[in-house]
Amino acid sequence: MHYVCSHCQARYDVTEEDLAFYDKVSPTIGGKKHLIPPPIECYDCRQLRRLAMRNERNLYARTCDLCAQHLISIYSPEKKLTVYCPTCWWGDKWSALNYGREYDFSRSFFEQFKELYSSVPKISSFTMPDNINSEYAHDGYRLKNCYLIFDGEQAQDSYYGELYGLIRDCCDFLYLKDCELCYECMYCNKCFDLRYSRHCNNCSSSSFLLDCNSCKNCIGCTNLVQREYCIFNEPYSREEFERLKNEMKLDTASGVAAAREKSEAFFRTQPRRATRGYMNEDISGDNLTECKNTHDSFDCMGMRDCRYCTNCMMGCTDCYDLDAWGDRTTLAYNSAYIGAGAQQLLCCFYVAFGAANMCYSIFCMQGGKGNLFGCDGVQKEGYCILNKQYTKEEYEALLPKVIEHMQRTGEWAQFFPIGTSPFAYNETVAQDFSPLVKEEVLARGWQWKDVKDDVHDVAKTIDASQLPDAVQDIPDDILQWAIRCEVSGRPYKIQKAELELYRRMGIPIPHKHFEVRHAERIALRSPRHLWDRVCAKCGKAIRTTYGPERPEKVYCEECYLETVY
Repeated sequence: MHYVCSHCQARYDVTEEDLAFYDKVSPTIGGKKHLIPPPIECYDCRQLRRLAMRNERNLYARTCDLCAQHLISIYSPEKKLTVYCPTCWWGDKWSALNYGREYDFSRSFFEQFKELYSSVPKISSFTMPDNINSEYAHDGYRLKNCYLIFDGEQAQDSYYGELYGLIRDCCDFLYLKDCELCYECMYCNKCFDLRYSRHCNNCSSSSFLLDCNSCKNCIGCTNLVQREYCIFNEPYSREEFERLKNEMKLDTASGVAAAREKSEAFFRTQPRRATRGYMNEDISGDNLTECKNTHDSFDCMGMRDCRYCTNCMMGCTDCYDLDAWGDRTTLAYNSAYIGAGAQQLLCCFYVAFGAANMCYSIFCMQGGKGNLFGCDGVQKEGYCILNKQYTKEEYEALLPKVIEHMQRTGEWAQFFPIGTSPFAYNETVAQDFSPLVKEEVLARGWQWKDVKDDVHDVAKTIDASQLPDAVQDIPDDILQWAIRCEVSGRPYKIQKAELELYRRMGIPIPHKHFEVRHAERIALRSPRHLWDRVCAKCGKAIRTTYGPERPEKVYCEECYLETVY
């Protein structure tokens, strides 16, 4: 069936399989099923609502409104919110039930929820007590000596990155799993001492690789498997390889820039795989691993019977429209950042650890009795609507009336409007995927935050172009300098542990602000959209993230494997 998006007027399809899922995930209250209707917005617009709720990387200094201790928070000081440090928020000195309220059938649900959401104390950043020396991080646990890394688990001595698991001594990364000593790498798994590379597995001691597997001591190579001492896919002796590598001067900024330009030019001449993935069955999307019957999904692992999912690194079953993270999650729809045994969730955000039978709830993290609707911050309790607790009988009598009210107002099964978010649009992940300028954001009635960089305790400010070319010529004094980004002009500092890693790996000091480096990594990521093309070798119809206007030579799976192997 064909539909037209109520927001952007794009056309999209809803299949019979989709309708069967909506029926399966529809909540049952008091023996009556409340059906989830087909979505009224396209996938992109549905996801935009979810992403606009999340500030991933912007951190601010403020104080805990309960214990008055200094903290680092995702909520800027000017926001009129109550913010607690993680210790206080997880503690027993307050209760979210104290903010409960009666449901008002004369007003919309979203209006009432926004008032509740604005009043309940917020956790300053989603971190766990077992983190060590990793104050400047968000949404991470089991961290040690980490700085400005976001959305992952189990990292040590790592800096400036997003989406990770089991990493050590990594810097400037996006989507790493089980990696060590990796710098400026994206979508890499089980790699060691790898630099400036993308979509690699089991590679080591190499630079500027793309789509390589089990390669070692290679530079500027793509589509290679189990190769060593190659430069731009040409094999060399070990001695000749070392000579040419030394001539590239990859310990200098100018040498890295020249090698990057030459590598990217070479990559454009080589075939690309229509979709990337391993050990999959009946899938569509990109960057999928060990998935089955999973479609229109991206950057996921271990998915079963899912569609429209992204960044689920820990696996899910029977989920649609889910953005992160997974881990035994089942029967969830139109939600974000849920996992760890969560099940039967509708339009939830940050709900986990055994949470079940919840709708429209946020930061309800510890399961308990479940059965929450429109709640914020409720822990271990159940049968609540707008943080007001009821008996099971009262809950099951009132909730159907609330759902019927939402059906009449057109709110039922839609995620929270972007105006519900406490963050400015350009503070959120939405800006990464659908960038807008200030005027566009304000015209839509959303918030915008102007960037103001305050760099304190510096001896001087220099342009990045003034930095010594080679890392070995960088003085210790750089730790007291502010460096002006060569692209944005924004000042940034180098941290002591960061400098030690650059020297250890022989990597030149970055000439760009962290946010600019992040934006450049995002620009290299494939779009979360599939187009119809034909294989450049055999002419077979394929679906791929490479749009038909793009110049890359895109091969179907069979032709790609035949060429590479």
